[in-house]
Amino acid sequence: MTRLVAILSAVIVAGCGGDPLLVATFTSRIVQLDTCRTVGEGSEGCVRREEIAERRLDLVEVEPGLFWLYGLPRDGVTDRAILGSRDSEGGFLFVDERTQTNSVTGCELVTRVSVNVLIDPERVADAGLDPCVALVGRSVETVVASPACDSNVPAQQVVQTVRRRFEPVGVDSTCGAAEEAE
Repeated sequence: MTRLVAILSAVIVAGCGGDPLLVATFTSRIVQLDTCRTVGEGSEGCVRREEIAERRLDLVEVEPGLFWLYGLPRDGVTDRAILGSRDSEGGFLFVDERTQTNSVTGCELVTRVSVNVLIDPERVADAGLDPCVALVGRSVETVVASPACDSNVPAQQVVQTVRRRFEPVGVDSTCGAAEEAE
C-alpha cells in the first residue's frame, strides 16, 4: 500500500506544473556471483554462490532529484523502499545503513546497502513506457559484525560482502508476459 501511495503522490505532484517527475517501472536481471567474508585483519575469502533473479523495480521521483527505489528484497521483504538521488554521472545512487545492537551481549550489526544504477542507455527513450526497460549497474551489501558477535577466541570483527550486478533481462525473460496476457 505504501508503494502505491508514493507512486500516486509523485504522479499528482508531476501533474501540478513544472517539469514532470520520473515515475517508472523497470525490470532488471540481478546477478550475484559470490559472497565474500573477512575475519579480523585477514584477507577476503569468497565463496561462489550464483544467484540470478529477475526483479520488477519502481523508481519514483518525489521531488526534483530525490527518488525512492522499490522492489529490492531487503530483510526478506520485497516492497521496502530505499531513498536516493542522482549521482555525479546522471545515474542514481541509493544508500541505506542500519545498526542493530544487542544490549545484553554488546553485539552490533551494521548493514549497509549501496545501489548505483542508471536507466539502460540503449532504452532511455522507453523509460516509463515499457516496464521491460532495465536499470543497469551494481549494488554492494555489507554486514559488519562487531567482535562481541563472534564466539571464537579471540573474538574478531566479521565483514560479509555481497556484490550484485544489474543488467537487462535476457530473451528468455517473462517480463512482458503479464502485459501481453491483458
